[in-house]
Amino acid sequence: MSKAVWGILILMLLGQQARAEEISFRLSGLSGELADNTRVYLNQLPAIQAEQLPRFRKDIVTAVEDSLQALGYYSPQIEVEADPRNPARVNVRVEAGEPVRIRRLEVLLQGDAASDPLFEERVGNLGLNEGDILNHETYESAKTGLLSLALTRGYFDARYRRSQVLVHPWENAADVILSFDSGPRFKFGELRVDTDRPVERLLSPLVNVRPGDPYLASRVAELSRSLSSTRYFRQVEVLPLVAEADEDNHIPLSVVLRARADNEVELGVGFSTDEGPRTSVSWDKPWINSLGHSVNTSLKLSAPKQDISFVYKIPRGHPLDNYYTLQSGYQRLDQRDTQSDRLVASVHRWDKNAYDWTRDVFIRSEYESYTQGEQKDDSFLLIPGVSYSRTRARGGLDPYWGDSQRITLELSEPWWGSDTRFIRAWGRSKWLRSLSDNQRVIARAEQGAVWVDEVEDLPPSLRFFTGGDLTVRGFGYESISPRDENGDRTGAKYTTALSLEYDYKVAEKWRLATFVDTGTATNDYNDAWKVGTGVGVRWLTPVGSVRLDLAFGVSEDDTPWRLHFTLGPEL
Repeated sequence: MSKAVWGILILMLLGQQARAEEISFRLSGLSGELADNTRVYLNQLPAIQAEQLPRFRKDIVTAVEDSLQALGYYSPQIEVEADPRNPARVNVRVEAGEPVRIRRLEVLLQGDAASDPLFEERVGNLGLNEGDILNHETYESAKTGLLSLALTRGYFDARYRRSQVLVHPWENAADVILSFDSGPRFKFGELRVDTDRPVERLLSPLVNVRPGDPYLASRVAELSRSLSSTRYFRQVEVLPLVAEADEDNHIPLSVVLRARADNEVELGVGFSTDEGPRTSVSWDKPWINSLGHSVNTSLKLSAPKQDISFVYKIPRGHPLDNYYTLQSGYQRLDQRDTQSDRLVASVHRWDKNAYDWTRDVFIRSEYESYTQGEQKDDSFLLIPGVSYSRTRARGGLDPYWGDSQRITLELSEPWWGSDTRFIRAWGRSKWLRSLSDNQRVIARAEQGAVWVDEVEDLPPSLRFFTGGDLTVRGFGYESISPRDENGDRTGAKYTTALSLEYDYKVAEKWRLATFVDTGTATNDYNDAWKVGTGVGVRWLTPVGSVRLDLAFGVSEDDTPWRLHFTLGPEL
């Protein structure tokens, strides 16, 4: 064997021996936060060999002292010695002693913030109180919190004239002094708009600040979100130009807008167990004129359903909250006992109120030629109606709290040209609440009713069916319905569907679920309700939650089972 190989082997053995002799710490006398923080400080020390302990003993003691002082303990008793049975283990015994408590807290506000109610509230909730054990992290957090609040509220010259913690270890006392000078509060100045399109009429309703208003960072963020949400622009930048403030502390607000392309085409593919594979093509013209008119045409294709739709949008004031839409479309459906060709044209007026409820007042005309089981017919209807909807969520794509509601009421009368008289109401409510960081519950209730002489007087699109991914899992899509003497589904006057689901987070982007669904579509509520139960898995992706469920129809004698696959937001 060559000398080089022998040299490498010797170095490897020496390295292993050195690593074996690196010391580890055995801490005693402390518990809870004190012990955890001390271990953090000890672990930050460089690697120490057993024979180096005498030289590093002072560093070890200093690390323990620093860890305890950070939490308000300034008079500890510390012993550091090697374990006589294991030289590579060092016993660190600590008596923390009495803590240092805040004896005097003095917070002085100067500048315009002295009369700002939010600063008064923040000073009362700094997390620092006389009599509390001194915690340096809490102190630093309090300092940072005041500065952060100042920046978000336009105090751009804010600074500390004095910030001190005077510790008296022999008295177990500390005096905390914060003298904060906010300086003047800056105000919004002129709006400087840089755009490649005429946007004055669109921008005016969205602008939530006026020259002279006190500066608020939340207003700047809200304006940026609103402009982005209009979908008129591919680039939105809203920036306060603090360096260009005038002598009266007015800050110009820069708004940079770049319009989306004149024509945008999107292709999509997807899959659901209700419809199977599906494809879509969408053509969007987001900017037709300076009034903000836009148009969208989409084509969606799946085995049971094919539809094409056209939507023309006309803003009237705030483009996100108040607008009209003109809609038309054609749908062909061939599913189970239903074959239908449906033409629709409608006018809608949309309004959003201060409580985030969106109201849609509409009038819709539709012609439908259909076969439902053994019934062949056609229908023309002129239907006015109104719907209300609201969705609230916290937590982004993986919400921990939220709810969604939708209610629709529509009617038809022969005296204004419809073939059938009816009143139809439908509503759905869904609630998501967290029980803990890893547990949440999702509840859903759906109810529909149509008051009509005979259900056969209605086209299939206005009758009620239930079952499938979004109603009663364990059963096929819209497979739950009354049947005629031939066993064909007829649709119903009423429907009810209820669901309760429990989710448990098992990894950063994964959840397991268990659920029970029940529901019916009926003409008299004398039919037995269908019940489905099962388990599922949830995978969080950038486009929403991917949900895969295995459900069993436990209300049936043969207990059928189905897989349900859905993609999209939880609410």
